[in-house]
Amino acid sequence: MTANLQAYKAHLQAPWGKLQYDIVFAFLESLNGQKILDFGSGFGIVADFLAENNQVTAIEPSSEMIAERKQNFSYEQFQGSLDLLQELPDQSFDVIICHNVLEYVSDPALYLTEFSRLLKKYGKISLVKHHEIGRIIHTVVFENDPEKAQQLLAGEEYQTHSMGAAKIYQIQDVISGLPLEVEDYQGLRIFYGLQSNDYKTAPDWAEKMLKMELAVCNQSPYRDIAAFQHVWLAKS
Repeated sequence: MTANLQAYKAHLQAPWGKLQYDIVFAFLESLNGQKILDFGSGFGIVADFLAENNQVTAIEPSSEMIAERKQNFSYEQFQGSLDLLQELPDQSFDVIICHNVLEYVSDPALYLTEFSRLLKKYGKISLVKHHEIGRIIHTVVFENDPEKAQQLLAGEEYQTHSMGAAKIYQIQDVISGLPLEVEDYQGLRIFYGLQSNDYKTAPDWAEKMLKMELAVCNQSPYRDIAAFQHVWLAKS
């Protein structure tokens, strides 16, 4: 199965898709005056948000997504993937954004190696990743798909709703031997992924749920049962 971009676009326009970005924006809103690389920038939603107050370079392999990208603010956009990363000079960026990308590549460690090279000293990586525990709970409870949950539990490849085949990776595995360490992490989609979508069309649902998610995103055990985790990696 390949990426279904129309399904993905529809997801982003739904209340729960918009909420996920509002939560991510809250995690990133303190970034100001930074030189930022957004790798796997998709439709440019995060790149555009950051470009209001930062110098942003975006890299995305899909020409279809680039053609429909959001651009209210000025940022550089390139089409490419690992090959383009390898052409960029050392220590080019203060911050690297990589959200829900490395599940879809064959060797995530190769990308972290390039990110580490491209980061300035004390630079940071904002990484959003699928979280095994939370996704198993989501798959059983919300999707009612124990078979898929068993695939996740066994560490096998699984199919996502719109982006095709994915595989969960472990942070410590992909940063092993690199001058990178976990500085902090937040939970993302802690509660609302387990709710019926019927609740999510209420006029005040998004506002209330955003407040609830942000209230506990830094706390365990809540952040440890989220469907996604936002991890801050710091370069020593």
